[in-house]
Amino acid sequence: MDITMGASRVCISWFLASHIKTLWNTVDLTKLQELDVSRSFNFKDEEKPIFFYKHRVDDDEGLTNLLTKIISWFFLDLYEVQGGISLMNLLIEITKLSRMTPKNLFFNFNSYIQENGLKFAAEKMPNIEKLALPIWCYQTEKSLRFAFSQWKNLKTLIIAHEHSYTGIFDFKAVGESCSNLTNLKYLGHMEEYKAREIVPYLQSLKRLSLRCSLVSYEAVYWLIIGLQNLTMLNVSHCKNSYFHPITRSRDDFVITTATQKLEKFIICPQDCRICKDHQCCYSWSYLAEDWRNDEIKELDF
Repeated sequence: MDITMGASRVCISWFLASHIKTLWNTVDLTKLQELDVSRSFNFKDEEKPIFFYKHRVDDDEGLTNLLTKIISWFFLDLYEVQGGISLMNLLIEITKLSRMTPKNLFFNFNSYIQENGLKFAAEKMPNIEKLALPIWCYQTEKSLRFAFSQWKNLKTLIIAHEHSYTGIFDFKAVGESCSNLTNLKYLGHMEEYKAREIVPYLQSLKRLSLRCSLVSYEAVYWLIIGLQNLTMLNVSHCKNSYFHPITRSRDDFVITTATQKLEKFIICPQDCRICKDHQCCYSWSYLAEDWRNDEIKELDF
């Protein structure tokens, strides 16, 4: 952020340093500083959503059309962040320096990516191999197809997805263009119909993580038997539709299938401390802090 927002303009030495390619292997936007509004508002729910940043990463139009409506459910008033920068403008500044160098692109969990933002990132950074998309990534089928058609080198995809707000994610668009994709992390609601959508198009997957997701037993079963090249599956800290933890003491048919077919099946023990400490661990505030962690090292970022 410091390099992007001014260091490159200090002098010729800083300008040259900011163009060193190794600096731009990874574009990490996950650590943009969030603005703590907990003392400024009364929340209707114990879980407070976080949408605001000292360096703003949402687009003005997106804020007006979507986030304002959602935030109004939780806040008495709308807080405006001054002196920030939109995500689109930040991407423009980054790509002026990085050119086509980046291989890793990680968005902040609470970023709001519009169609033009994702298209721009894909066009200007086509060599991405590891990508983390945030929960507010509302895209049309056309924009997703364009973006992933540019990312043909993509090997690892991390998705935070809430279909009730951001629509259906088009796995077909990914599968048709990203033949090198071997690692997928999906954070959201994994139901049987979604598993059936994944299986035909992502047969190259070797490692899959559903860590901290709400899942159905049928969905997990379909993924295990349907993904022929799958060797590792992580369902740690997952819960079913009744918010019961997925543990070794339950769901014998899934566990039996997984242990017979997979090289590594990661699941919580019955006395898992994290599952007990976070009775409602499928909450935005918890996931925003934890989504970068994973027991499968290829999906950690």
